[in-house]
Amino acid sequence: MMSITLRQRILLTLLPLLILLGVLGSAGVLLLRQLGGSIDVILRENYHSVIAMQDMKEGLERIDSSCQFMLVAQGLQDHAERDALTRHALKQFDASWEACHRALSTEQANVTIHPMEDALVDRLTEVTRNYREQSEKFYQRAKASDVQHQDYYGHGGLYDTFLKIKQNADDILQLNQQEMKRASQYASRSATTSLIWLSAGSAVAVFLAGLFAWHTIRSTLRPIQAITQAALGISAGDLHQVVPVFSRDELGQLAEAFNVMAHHLRNYRESQSTSLQRVQRTSQATIDSFPDAVVVVDSEGRIEMANPAARRLLGVVQRENDQLASATWQPPEQLRGHLNDALLGQRDYLPEGFDRIILLGKDGGERALLPRILTIRDPNGHVLGAAVLLQDVTRLRLLDQMKGDLVATASHELKTPLTSVRLAVHLLLEESTGPLTSKQTELLLDARENSERLLAMVNNLLDLARLEQGWRQLDVHPASPGSLLSDAADSVQVRAHDKNIDLAIDVPDGLPPVAVDRERIGHALRNLLDNALTYTDAGGRITLSAETGGDTVNFSVTDTGTGIAPEYVPRIFEKFFRVPGQSRGGGTGLGLAIVHEIVVGHGGTISCESQPGVGTTFRIRLPVDRSEVRNGEVAVLQNSFPESRNAGARRE
Repeated sequence: MMSITLRQRILLTLLPLLILLGVLGSAGVLLLRQLGGSIDVILRENYHSVIAMQDMKEGLERIDSSCQFMLVAQGLQDHAERDALTRHALKQFDASWEACHRALSTEQANVTIHPMEDALVDRLTEVTRNYREQSEKFYQRAKASDVQHQDYYGHGGLYDTFLKIKQNADDILQLNQQEMKRASQYASRSATTSLIWLSAGSAVAVFLAGLFAWHTIRSTLRPIQAITQAALGISAGDLHQVVPVFSRDELGQLAEAFNVMAHHLRNYRESQSTSLQRVQRTSQATIDSFPDAVVVVDSEGRIEMANPAARRLLGVVQRENDQLASATWQPPEQLRGHLNDALLGQRDYLPEGFDRIILLGKDGGERALLPRILTIRDPNGHVLGAAVLLQDVTRLRLLDQMKGDLVATASHELKTPLTSVRLAVHLLLEESTGPLTSKQTELLLDARENSERLLAMVNNLLDLARLEQGWRQLDVHPASPGSLLSDAADSVQVRAHDKNIDLAIDVPDGLPPVAVDRERIGHALRNLLDNALTYTDAGGRITLSAETGGDTVNFSVTDTGTGIAPEYVPRIFEKFFRVPGQSRGGGTGLGLAIVHEIVVGHGGTISCESQPGVGTTFRIRLPVDRSEVRNGEVAVLQNSFPESRNAGARRE
C-alpha cells in the first residue's frame, strides 16, 4: 500500500478548501455580474425612455402654453403688448418643438418593449406629426387674427390633439416604468437567490473545512502527543519509552527516529553506568590507598567518598551496601568556614604551618592533622564539590616541638656563659686588670663585637622559641597608633641621624586605638625600622604611617632602600632566610620572623611589598580595640590564631 506523506496529507486537506473557495468566488462573480447586467438593462433600456417621455410632456406643456398666449394676445387692444406677447409665444413655440422632437427621437431609438412599445411609439409619432401641423396652422391664423377659441377648445381642436399626444406619452412612460419595476423585482429575486446559494455554499465550505481540519489535526497531533509523553518519560529517567508508529509519513519517521534514539540512550546509559561504576571503584580504591584521611563532598556538603582512615577518624557511617550515608557532613569547627569558601568557589585552603593543625581523638590517641581543602570543578568551571585532605603531622609536630625545645634549651644554656664572656671582655677593655697593648685591645674589640652578635642571636632564638610555643604572655592594653609609631621612631632616631636618613611619621588625627602589648609591638616596629635603616643609603627616607581599614588599623613602614627581588618576597618571613646578595648588617635572618610571630600573636597580619631599586613597604594590620579586652587582662599566645604563622627571616 502506497504511503502518504505529511506534506501530501496537508495538501489533500487544503486542496478541497481551495476548490470550494474557487467555486464560491466564481459563483459570486457570476451572480454579481448578472445583477449588474440586470441593473444596466433597467438603466439603459427603460430609464432613458422614461426621461424622454417626461421631457416630451414638458415640451408639449410649453407648446400648449404658447398657443394659449396667442389666444390671449389676440384679445389685447394695445398693439405693443400684443406684439410682445406674440413674439414670446412664437419663441417658446419653436424652442419647445425642438425639445419634443429630441425626446421623440430618443424614444424612437430606444424601443425595447416589443410589440407594445412599437405600436405606442408609432401612434405617438403620428399624433405628434398631426399636432405639429395643426399647431402651425393655428399660429398662422393667430398671426392673421383669424383664430377663434373654438379652433383651440372645440372638438377636434388643438387642445384635444394636445391631450391625445400627452396621453400617448403617458402610456409609453407607464409601460417603461412597469418594465423597470419588473426588472427591479427580478434583480431583487436574483440577489436573494444568490445570497441563499452563497450562504449554502459557505456553510458547506465551513463544514468541509472543519471536517478536513479536524481530521488533519487529529492525525497530526496524535503522534506528536505520543512523542511528547515519551520525551517527558525520558527526561524523568525512564529510557524504556517506545512511541507507536501510526503512519509512514514524516511523523512516522520521527517516531522511528525517537525510538532509535531511546534505544541508543539505553545502551549508552548501560555502558556509562558500567564505566562509572568502574571509575568509582578505581577512585575509591585510590583514596583508600592514602594513609591520610580523605573526604570528598558534593556542592551541598554531603559526603560522596571517604577512605578508611577518614571513616575511622571522622566516624563516617556506612550503609549495608557499602555506600556512604548521604547526610550532610559536619566538619570540625576550624574547617567550616574554609570548606564553605571552597564550595562557593572562592578559594582553596592550603595552610603550611603547624599553627593551622587540628587535633582529633582522645584518651591518648590524639592526632595532629594539617587540613587541605581543594575545590572540585567541571571543565566549564562550575563547582562540583570539594576534596578535604587531613594530613597526619603528629610525628612532624613532635619533631618540631623537640627542635624548638632543643633550640630554647641550647640558647638558654649558651646565654649564661656568653653573658660571662661578654662581661669579662668589657672588664678587660676597661683595663680593670691592667693596661693593654694595642694588639690586645684590637683582639678584645673583635671579641666584644662577636660576643654581642652571638648574644643577640641567642636572644632572638629564645624570643622566637617562646613566641612559637606560647610561653610569652601579652599584656594587652589600648594604645594610640601615633604613640606606637613615635616611640619606635625615637628608638632609632640617633642611628637615622648618623646615616643622614630622613625619618618621617604620617598619622592622621582621630585614629581608633588598638589592643596590643606595647612592649612586643614596639619590638616588632623597631625590628622593621632597623631593617629599613640597614638597607637604606644616606639621603634616603623612611616613612611610618597609619590609617583606618574598617575593623583594623593599618601600619606601614616604607623605605627608599635597595628593595627585594619579586621571587624572594614570599620567603621573606621564613626563619634564617636571607636575600641572596644582600649581606649588610650580618644579621641572623630571625628579625622578620620575630615580627611575624608578634603580629600574628596579636591577631593581625603582616605583608611585604617591594621593588628593587625603589624601596620596600611592610604593612601591619592590627584589630581595633573594641573594649573587649579589659585593662590588665592577659592574653596568651596559642597555636590557633586566625592567620598563618609561617616562620620568617630578616632581609640581612
